[in-house]
Amino acid sequence: MKVSPTKSKTVHQIHWLQLTVLFIGGGIIYIIPYLRSIYYTPFQHALGVDNTQLGVIQSVFGLSSILCYFPGGWLADRFSARKLLTLSYIATGLAGWWLSGFPSYEVTLFLYAAFGVTTTLTFWAALIKATRQTGGEKAQGRAFGFLESGRRIVSTLLSLGSVVIFARYAVESAGLGAVIKGFSICYFVIAVITWFILTDAHPAGETIGPMDLKKMAMILKIKTIWFISAIVFLSYTIYRFADFLTPYLTNMGGVSPSMGAVLGTLKQYGLGPFGALGAGFLADRISASKALVYLLMACFLCNLLYVLIPVNPHVVLFIVINMVVFMTAVFAMRGIYFALLEEWTRGTSPWP
Repeated sequence: MKVSPTKSKTVHQIHWLQLTVLFIGGGIIYIIPYLRSIYYTPFQHALGVDNTQLGVIQSVFGLSSILCYFPGGWLADRFSARKLLTLSYIATGLAGWWLSGFPSYEVTLFLYAAFGVTTTLTFWAALIKATRQTGGEKAQGRAFGFLESGRRIVSTLLSLGSVVIFARYAVESAGLGAVIKGFSICYFVIAVITWFILTDAHPAGETIGPMDLKKMAMILKIKTIWFISAIVFLSYTIYRFADFLTPYLTNMGGVSPSMGAVLGTLKQYGLGPFGALGAGFLADRISASKALVYLLMACFLCNLLYVLIPVNPHVVLFIVINMVVFMTAVFAMRGIYFALLEEWTRGTSPWP
């Protein structure tokens, strides 16, 4: 956010209230687009679609998101994060309210394409930019660590709360519609809070011109950009590998479906706050670069153990412990890899 030139010490402090607003918004905005991960069968029945059609719906969202990442960065440089984030919440809430009526398959495809725009084009780069500004020069690790940790906590609490609402309805579609409307209202509320709590970040006199292809080409020649992009890509690829841990335990390790669900919840939500928060403090102490090296080594060793040790019911406890270590390291990486941007800006990055 905007730093007062008369109080230089503020660049070392985290704006906790603004960071709290950011991780609350970041924790709820993706819940509706990824609703099938919680309510797969009820969502499928309410829309009247088969597995293939539901897969196409989610693919449309993914494709729309991919196309929006590149222009999203330019948009975040041109407009303040406060305006972009507020717009994102309102637009996502409106689309969610429309989805709560379970429209036709074609309309649902349109809505999920729109979710890709509202959660990526106008949101993601703005969220990263605003988080970086809240952390100042010396607290980037903690800022991004708290962001990822807070997002996980908010997602967990709201997801559990939605189950309570869903269970109160005898008809699945009615319960799911109420859940979607409830999340949509949350989007409208956080939009208002964001508008009044966050501040416009462009310094006085700063001007941002139209998109300059020559400048973009210059940016693509910077080696550090490619290093950071590769780390983010690899970290997210490792994170997606975790999707297979639950069926691995149930199908290969003899774990019951109910216990698999418990472990899946622990894997997806329970470990995130601890990993991201701890990594944030570690990154500020030894640098994000060094912390990421250690975390990548931990992930590599955990994956190697999955390959070397044959799974069976007798080693399930070890597999679960390995999963806990692995997922904690994964969420730790997700919590701090954007802190590399500040290292590069200050010239302290170990990369050229």
